[in-house]
Amino acid sequence: MDKQSESLINTVGKLMFYARGSMAIFYIGLIWIIFVLIYKFILITVDLTYSTFSSSIDKTGLMIKVLEVVDLVMVSQLVWVVALAGFSLFVSSEYFDRDTKSKPEWLDHVDTYSLKLKLAFSIISISGVHALRVYLENVSVTKEVMYAALVHLVFVLSAIGIAISMRMVKQKEE
Repeated sequence: MDKQSESLINTVGKLMFYARGSMAIFYIGLIWIIFVLIYKFILITVDLTYSTFSSSIDKTGLMIKVLEVVDLVMVSQLVWVVALAGFSLFVSSEYFDRDTKSKPEWLDHVDTYSLKLKLAFSIISISGVHALRVYLENVSVTKEVMYAALVHLVFVLSAIGIAISMRMVKQKEE
């Protein structure tokens, strides 16, 4: 390879490395989404509190509302993990290296594979809660319940596949 080609490749490489900061806008957007979810959480919690104290909700309705809140919390946690880990992995680990007091311990052990696994298990939890909520809303097995269960099963199988592939990669590395 001649010097001009090598110089061009180095320049492109540097440009791509420094352009990683442009990814920050996506993570800022995810933080905005968390604030939107907080607003929705407050609305649902106020409605749940009012319905409970006014006795206008039955036991099943109460469980459905609680599952809706749990679902919202789990989705918020998923978005937070993606934003924090993604920013740390792809934009800047320097911030997290400086302030180790407030840094979550798991962040030191996150790579793209473990992040995928964390996301897969979070999605399984969310889809499980959603499937239970769909079942409680319908009380009997309907097409909607079957679809929710099928989607949940697909997520479980996907996570198992990710875990198996991660294990195979780690065994090859050792």
